[in-house]
Amino acid sequence: MLGTDIRGILAEEEEVQRRKEALKSLLTMRSKQLRESLQQRIKRARTSGNWIQFSKEECAALHKREKLHLKSQFDMLQHEQDRTRGKLTALRRAKLRAQRIRAAEAASGRKRR
Repeated sequence: MLGTDIRGILAEEEEVQRRKEALKSLLTMRSKQLRESLQQRIKRARTSGNWIQFSKEECAALHKREKLHLKSQFDMLQHEQDRTRGKLTALRRAKLRAQRIRAAEAASGRKRR
């Protein structure tokens, strides 16, 4: 039974680790976007065919709204990353605990024989 538990813990640990890496990637991307200046954003938007019809003031307003939205996303992702880090730590502790229990059971089984 404990062997299955450890395998389950390992599988969940791998999944949480993948999630942690994905969150890190998203946070990096959002952070880069948050640091982007208005001029950089206008240039990027216009090369992709967007914002061509907008005045500089309209672009500034859109940029400000985007930054607020990005900041909100960034904060949510950071909170999720903190939760994921905590879950990963808890899983690693559970894995170590299960391994110690298995080792103790194996040692006590050898003593009985």
